[in-house]
Formats: sequence, C-alpha cells, structure tokens
Amino acid sequence: MTTTYELVADLLTEHMGVPENIIKPDATFEDLELDSLSIVELTVIIEDRLGVQLTQEDVKPTLGEFCQVVEKRRGGGEAVGTDTARHDVPTTPTIP
Repeated sequence: MTTTYELVADLLTEHMGVPENIIKPDATFEDLELDSLSIVELTVIIEDRLGVQLTQEDVKPTLGEFCQVVEKRRGGGEAVGTDTARHDVPTTPTIP
C-alpha cells in the first residue's frame, strides 16, 4: 500500500518535475521550487486521485506537514472516489 507521502512524492517527480533528491519531509514548497500555480495544480491532482477536498489552509509550510493533512483528509470519512464536486457552482456558462 502506498503511503500519502509516497504518492505526493511521486506526483512531485512525475507531474511537477521536482528532482527526487530534494524531496524530503522537511522541504518547503519553496525548497521544491514550486510557485503558487504549481501548488494549486498539485492539490487539484491530489483531490482527483484521492477523492478529498483541500483548502488553501491545508497547504502547510513543509511537505511532511502537508502530507499529514492530506492523510487526515483521506481517513476523515471521505472515501476515495466519492463525489466531491461542488454542486453550488454552475457547470454551464450563463449568457447575460
């Protein structure tokens, strides 16, 4: 079974191009050379893969702390694959 940290580390290398040798639990997103757009992209991928919802407040200073939050979301009652779509947001554009 893959741990949350391993999953996030794999996503960082595969999707974000972060070299494996700098991925460490105490690394900050700045250490990993991720800008705010890259962090948003990473959280969206994690949400899709794990069926969890993450907020801006969930993005913690270090990779290890962030993975702990993601792990809590995984075990916090939301099963992987559940419908986490926001139903209050229109899915089709409205024309004025």
